[in-house]
Amino acid sequence: MEWRNDPETLRQSLHSTPKRWPAFYDEFRAEYCDDARWPPLFGQVDGRLVGFVRLRRCEDPRRLDRATVEIGVNVAPSERGRNIGTALIRRAAEFAAGQGADVILAEIKPDNRRSISAFGGAGFSRIDEIEKALEDGSSVRVIRYENVLVPVLSLRGADGTSRRLGPGHPVFIIAEAGSNWRMGTPARDRRMAEALIDVAAAAGCDAVKFQTYRPETVYVENAGTSDYLAGAGIKESIRDIFADLAMPYELIPELAAYCEKRKIMFMSTPFSTADFDALDPFVPMHKLASYEISHRRLIEKMAASGKPVIMSTGASTLDDIRWALGHFRRHGGASVALMQCTARYPAPIDALNLEAIPLMRSTFGVPVGLSDHSREPSVGPAAAAVLGAAVIEKHFTLDQRLPGPDHGFAVGPDELLGMVRAVRQAEASRGSGLKTVLPAEDELRAFARRGLQATQPIRRGDILREGTNFDTLRPGKCPQGAHPRHVEAIEGRAALREIEVGHGIELSDVDADV
Repeated sequence: MEWRNDPETLRQSLHSTPKRWPAFYDEFRAEYCDDARWPPLFGQVDGRLVGFVRLRRCEDPRRLDRATVEIGVNVAPSERGRNIGTALIRRAAEFAAGQGADVILAEIKPDNRRSISAFGGAGFSRIDEIEKALEDGSSVRVIRYENVLVPVLSLRGADGTSRRLGPGHPVFIIAEAGSNWRMGTPARDRRMAEALIDVAAAAGCDAVKFQTYRPETVYVENAGTSDYLAGAGIKESIRDIFADLAMPYELIPELAAYCEKRKIMFMSTPFSTADFDALDPFVPMHKLASYEISHRRLIEKMAASGKPVIMSTGASTLDDIRWALGHFRRHGGASVALMQCTARYPAPIDALNLEAIPLMRSTFGVPVGLSDHSREPSVGPAAAAVLGAAVIEKHFTLDQRLPGPDHGFAVGPDELLGMVRAVRQAEASRGSGLKTVLPAEDELRAFARRGLQATQPIRRGDILREGTNFDTLRPGKCPQGAHPRHVEAIEGRAALREIEVGHGIELSDVDADV
């Protein structure tokens, strides 16, 4: 409270009225400590308190669907001029990222040069300058600054259309065609690939993705057979399977052109540097498969391209991911997102581990999504959208009965359409993250929320008695009375006006002794 009442602090605060004890203590407990995710933070240097930070959820300044927190910083007067403010803001940003925040918002008076410098030094950027309305009816001029903790990836399709992937933007949905285009002859392969593109576009997906590989650059020559494929009746060696499903490089530009025609983004996952070179001219972003997360040369190629990259993390640890991100950035990579993925085909629902999505987002500060290998069409994708997934990928096919390793666990056309709808509904259901009365609740809040209501006609001067002439009831169409917590303040007091049956009793309706 002493820091808050310091004259310089009061001059630069949005609320310049000094605080008084014990009211300040009650306010601190009720307002500063009401959200366990955003507790008060205190800074220490060599064991002494040097500052205080308040974080709380707020509406996003750009009206985007981002988890936004507002920050307030109070440096002890004795510690000013030592860059304490910048250090506190940086540490608070780390804490906020760990709590799942996408953006931190600061509001500063235009003449508060010390705070402007501190927030600038902590990486905040100016948004705008507004007249801010305060709770007491007054207003104050403030400059708004933000620090984006989870960046947004900018994508540009071959047709010039642009999309953004990350907080504040719709979930980016990738329909994974994988190897399901393979039908046995070049003509039939192309027709199947185009049919898959048609299905993905009709379902409302943002991108359709294939896989591009050569057996000799993926597995050793004597790799043998895969147990999971053998269990599905596919007993050829993995090298032979990859040879049969390898996409001809000359098919890549044809599929990219067809995607442009259908207004859906073309993607394909490369499994070698040669595959990357064949794909790079035709894709707006690259995808790194789970088992390529240790492929340093492929990561270097992706980094050098300057394009956004999505890295899948199936069968990986945080250390594996940390190395891949570091290697990517050391070689010039910037825009990157991660995908939670369970490397099993199909993956059981109880193995999706969707809570890893917010964990990786807070740990690495990048957009995170889900590459879903489960057979369930919508459970994983919809739940991931609620958890803040920025991108969702799902294998699909025209018919699960077709021969090949990926058809059996892929979703069909109708299921893909249903999945897209489920994701859109799920992301719409997330809301702002603030616990407020929603516009959709206004009618029933006024109609059915209990208040102190008159049960008999009340004349001026009548003594108010609970259970006699007023009670705690739902008002329906009548005016709503005071919150029932005020019953003791009304009980036994004289009415100052006539009150009709059913109408609410307010604190202002009782005598002045209240």
